[in-house]
Amino acid sequence: MKHLAALLLLFTAASFLTAGGALAAELAELPPLVAVKLEWNWVGNTHAEFVDDQPSGTGRWVQNFVDEIEVTPDGTVIAGCFWDEGGRCLGLYKDGRPANQAPGKNNRGGGHKGAGWGTHNTALTVVGDQILVASGDGEFYRFGWKPGDIDSVRWRDGTPHEHQPKDGGQFEPIIIGMHARGEEVAVIVKGGRVEIRAQADWKIRRSFQIDGAEDVSFAPDGSLWFLTGTRLVQTQADGVPTGVEITDAGKPSALAFAPDGTLLVCDNGPRQQVRFYTVKSGTPKLLRTFGKEGGLNAGTPGEPLPDKLFGPAGAGMDAEGNLYVALSFDSRNPTGGCVIRSFDRSGKLRWECANYAFSVVYDAVPAVGGLEVIGPREVFFLPNNAKPGAWSLRALTLDPATQPQDPRQARMLVQATTAVRDLAGQRYLFTWGSGGNSPMEVTRLNDHGLLGKHVATLSPQDGVWAWKVDAAGHVWREADGGKKIVRHRFLGAEGDVPRWELEQPESWPAPEGVTEVCRLAYDTESDALFLSGYTRDLPKPKGQWGLAGNALVRVDGWLKGKRELRWTAPLLLDDAKLSPKAICQAGDYIFAAACQPTAGQRGIIYVYSAKDGKLVGRISGAKEFTQRTGWVDLSHGLRARQLPDGRYCLTQEENFHGKVLVILWTPSV
Repeated sequence: MKHLAALLLLFTAASFLTAGGALAAELAELPPLVAVKLEWNWVGNTHAEFVDDQPSGTGRWVQNFVDEIEVTPDGTVIAGCFWDEGGRCLGLYKDGRPANQAPGKNNRGGGHKGAGWGTHNTALTVVGDQILVASGDGEFYRFGWKPGDIDSVRWRDGTPHEHQPKDGGQFEPIIIGMHARGEEVAVIVKGGRVEIRAQADWKIRRSFQIDGAEDVSFAPDGSLWFLTGTRLVQTQADGVPTGVEITDAGKPSALAFAPDGTLLVCDNGPRQQVRFYTVKSGTPKLLRTFGKEGGLNAGTPGEPLPDKLFGPAGAGMDAEGNLYVALSFDSRNPTGGCVIRSFDRSGKLRWECANYAFSVVYDAVPAVGGLEVIGPREVFFLPNNAKPGAWSLRALTLDPATQPQDPRQARMLVQATTAVRDLAGQRYLFTWGSGGNSPMEVTRLNDHGLLGKHVATLSPQDGVWAWKVDAAGHVWREADGGKKIVRHRFLGAEGDVPRWELEQPESWPAPEGVTEVCRLAYDTESDALFLSGYTRDLPKPKGQWGLAGNALVRVDGWLKGKRELRWTAPLLLDDAKLSPKAICQAGDYIFAAACQPTAGQRGIIYVYSAKDGKLVGRISGAKEFTQRTGWVDLSHGLRARQLPDGRYCLTQEENFHGKVLVILWTPSV
């Protein structure tokens, strides 16, 4: 089968050389030692299509999140955002496929200051064969394209404007709304200033103030409609209010006109719908709505049906009457996700492009017929022997409309790592952040894995770089800058609320010779503590932070017997002389994700024996993954679990193009 690879683990540790006072592990290429069977897949992004040796920005993937969309009469969706790790801040989608390139200033030839080759934005519009973007660089960008051909976009020019951002515009955008009609472009400046500019040279023709304005659209009759708070207001072309308003739109988040003059309004309030108004008679009238009222909370809460909308960030219609809706858990947050759905005139789903995975790693658990791959707010299903990318979405466990205070929503950026444990008859989801300053949050998932309920927080006073939930539910961590090891015992549950020993947890000093604990794991079956970090013999290089360390250590009898150091082993370094970023242990092996390319190859995972610490070999990418993988930012960006059939399931953060890799490994006997 094309997507199953019989790969060889080629490298073994050969020598350890002293460099700059620190021991660095080098690689020597040897004949194959261990034959393995690997099956590679991914979840979280509907697309991952890349060609080897193509430049960065080339390929098809769905961007990290979406702030707004524009829909053209031919059915092209143009989506904007201020961040995408791979640079797709200006995304084009048609017939269920993303464009094969990420547009950029000078066609990605340089000269930009911000993300997406300068295209990072919170305002864009399209008029005919031109796509106009208010770049966070402080310029208006103009791209040309052949309408309907999403791969035809080319840079034309850029014009600096008067509202220069202080920080490159990525986090405090200045231009927040824009819409073009004919020769004019309406621009909203943060604070309510509206500028009507000439489309040809961007010169201001007139300006006026609309307090609270967030979005704008020209109506077919030449008037302007503005989104201001909970109201939509109409003005003449010169900004003079007409007195016509819409006040029943709930919590509007975006507006747009359909080709037939119908006004579409996204309601991001409790209804979670798209509302359609006629405004031709001067008195707006609601014609209909789209989407189940209540969104994710409707029907079976968390069941991800196509017409159960969440966080609608934009909507539009094409000339055939097809509807397009953009969804995001948070349209101003890179971790908010991007889901674009197209529906026909009857409301049936035509296609969907989705990215749920930005700077995140999921956990995987066995399920009937395959795996459930579980994230902070998602439950995916990956069937046995699935083709790459053939995942489905089983549940969304977070509803942003009804659970705004859930830490997974309120502190989305620091809920990046997941671990799933079945304890006391309940399934619990543990989530924590990317680095050393976030608490661990606990969510109870119900019997069907649908909407979860936040039930506990473990929040140490000092920053934590190492978290681990063992098989019995005890929570382990490092403390005091890696000088101590702490265990919070799981005390059972009262109803659906789990309890841990938080006031007086058990605490031990780091093992003799270990100067800093960076990652750790406790194996309940063998009573062994595994940790990575720095030792007196493998010290921390000056200036390094956030990595897993230079050494692996195993201590036996940690809880039940006489503690005894079983072995210490050096961790291999990558081409940048950095130690691995993430470490995890499962069964007979320890897995370590390299931080940077190693021997020129990306996405290397080293495999060590848990019995003696020796390097068994490496896991490296199948052909479909080699060129665009291995972007691990998270301190725990690699998870591992031994399945009942003896295989090992690894899930790895793939931050570059918004997905999580799922690797099934069958060790040789």
